Amino acid sequence: MKYCKKLIDNIFKPKTLPAAARRAGYVSDQLGIRNRFLRESGNWKSHLDNTRNFIVEAARRAEKRTSMAVLGSGWLYDVPLDELSQMFESVTLVDIVHPEPVKARVARMSNVRLLTADLTGGAVRQAMSAPSFTSFAGWLPSAVPDINLSEFDLVVSVNLLNQLDIILCDYLKKRFRVGEEQLQPVRKMVQQNHISWLPAGRTCLITDYCQVDIPLDGSQKKETQLVYADLPQTPSKAEWEWVFDTNQRYSEKNNTIFKVMAVCF
Repeated sequence: MKYCKKLIDNIFKPKTLPAAARRAGYVSDQLGIRNRFLRESGNWKSHLDNTRNFIVEAARRAEKRTSMAVLGSGWLYDVPLDELSQMFESVTLVDIVHPEPVKARVARMSNVRLLTADLTGGAVRQAMSAPSFTSFAGWLPSAVPDINLSEFDLVVSVNLLNQLDIILCDYLKKRFRVGEEQLQPVRKMVQQNHISWLPAGRTCLITDYCQVDIPLDGSQKKETQLVYADLPQTPSKAEWEWVFDTNQRYSEKNNTIFKVMAVCF
């Protein structure tokens, strides 16, 4: 336990973090992503390669290359940062938490900047201050993005859409003791807000949309819906599978695969 706390402190320097991000669980979630990547790097390679390649192709088709933003940049495992920094005059990496190794890497790149923002449009902060779940749910349709996305020539939302509601709803569940039936409209609204804020004609969206749990005992696999919003309908898309966890740590007694969709719209 002491080792885990020390590792978190060294990587994230919690005194400099937004308090809401830490309380809601975003720091521990990013540490979990890092640890799973270290365990599953070989299995993740195909997914990460597909993601990076799709982003590069979207960047090549951009009408202008003055500025671009990557939403949900995280550890940059799935972001072809070197290529993007060469293609655009400026690149903005946006996330609610930026790990220290990423800060160190970006510090050496003159045209890349980090922006700390709540990509749920303030829902994380609101979840902490709302007096009741009803109050929070009533506020959600009025959420506005922390960042003006219309100023960028290309906006990439990378493996983020499904993550926006998970940590938030886990926190709401604990704080207000609400069940999944009450949380379903929240999940849809958070995801739909995100899609509606992305600029038309200048967006690349990549998201896992279905979780497939494969039991070790050979019984029937289970598929779980992950995206509740309406994904843009466009011919410019690709799909693949992400072998996410083969150590049964994400879903007990199951190997887990995610179905992924990438679209430009």
